[in-house]
Amino acid sequence: MDNTIIEVHSEVNSLYEKLKGRNGNKLFAFKGIMNDDILGEILSRVEDTLSEHESLMKLQRRINVIAVEILQNIFHHFEGIDSKTVLEPPSNIVLFLLSKDKNAYYIVAGNYVPIETANFLKERIDSINELSVDELKKRYRKVLSNGDFSEQGGAGLGIIDIARKSGQKLDYEFSSTNETHSFFTIKVSVPI
Repeated sequence: MDNTIIEVHSEVNSLYEKLKGRNGNKLFAFKGIMNDDILGEILSRVEDTLSEHESLMKLQRRINVIAVEILQNIFHHFEGIDSKTVLEPPSNIVLFLLSKDKNAYYIVAGNYVPIETANFLKERIDSINELSVDELKKRYRKVLSNGDFSEQGGAGLGIIDIARKSGQKLDYEFSSTNETHSFFTIKVSVPI
């Protein structure tokens, strides 16, 4: 294993530790390799955690929808990673944290993405962050009615829906890992 790979893995570990210590009380955290079974388990644990910590069903549903969208987006992006050029550490490592303080719930997720996907996500999120609440609703309806779906089955509705359900601007970051991939982190706050 070369030093670059060790540094990348070290950066993901230190990001995970840093995020666990932020944003109030940690309710649920996961760092590991993603697959179908683990995706289902994370979603189940998030739902259980929310029912334990939040009495408002409407707020539980909003947070759950955001978690589902984030995790599904992560999972779908793995399909774009060529198995012959898998990173070491594995490109299907993800971070997922759910925390809460007196003002909001926080969802933080991270995963490796190809550089092309990173550029696309940055442009998409920046354009969504520029929209007002009304413009966001209009964009959502337009994309939904347009029916222009990508190879992964989405039309960019996931990111729009996350912004709509949170009612907040989306915070994100890309850390270059090598010449082909970046580590993408999205941070979403949902006011209580």
